[in-house]
Amino acid sequence: MIRTIYQAAAGMMAQFARQLTLATNLANIETPGYRQQESTIRDFQQMFLLRLGRGEASPIGTLSTAVRWDKPLVDLRQGSLIETGRPLDLALAGRAFFAIQTPDGVEYTRDGRFQLDAQRRLVTADGHPVLGEQGPLVLPAGDIWVEPDGTILVGEQVVGRLLLVEFPPDAQFEPVAGNRYRTDATGAPSETTGVSQGFLEASNVDLTQTLTDMLAATRSYQLAARSLQLADETLRLAVNSVGRVNQG
Repeated sequence: MIRTIYQAAAGMMAQFARQLTLATNLANIETPGYRQQESTIRDFQQMFLLRLGRGEASPIGTLSTAVRWDKPLVDLRQGSLIETGRPLDLALAGRAFFAIQTPDGVEYTRDGRFQLDAQRRLVTADGHPVLGEQGPLVLPAGDIWVEPDGTILVGEQVVGRLLLVEFPPDAQFEPVAGNRYRTDATGAPSETTGVSQGFLEASNVDLTQTLTDMLAATRSYQLAARSLQLADETLRLAVNSVGRVNQG
């Protein structure tokens, strides 16, 4: 009975955490370059059951002790490109990220809503410098053109090239503020990712699938809560009724 209560409570906590992840995805469905997070619910380590008899133990099977919620993984699938016509809006087609210099070190983003600050540095919407292959990019006055390989020209002058960093397929990313990511994986300059000027990459959140998953998580939470309630009621009846002396 106690195990049932524990399993139901663990299921409620796992489904609640899953709902929070899905809610974050829904809240960022209009955020350019946002990568949805995918979480998984798994069994805790299982118990192995044996039948004992005649001095021998024969296997029966396994019994799950509870479930756990795994830390979400960042879905790196490509989002669709949306034309804006703005010269400093840049979108990536491929696996690479823009490299951004922040007070906490280099972080990475697919959000290409860039602008120029007072020093004419190319910066993110929250003011952090966008890195080129030689460091932060400073653009002189003039018409800006960005080539598909990330080379930036002002008029006829080449002023730098965007640092586009690509990571191994198994790299793990941690979302941080500003629609950026951190990773301990070692990246390398990308030779395959293309840059589209005047475009933004849309969020890769699948609205229909996310709403379906949210409904499933809500129903699973409700079932776990009902199981907890029934187990608690059964335990109360057992404590109050089992072993009671008949006074009749």
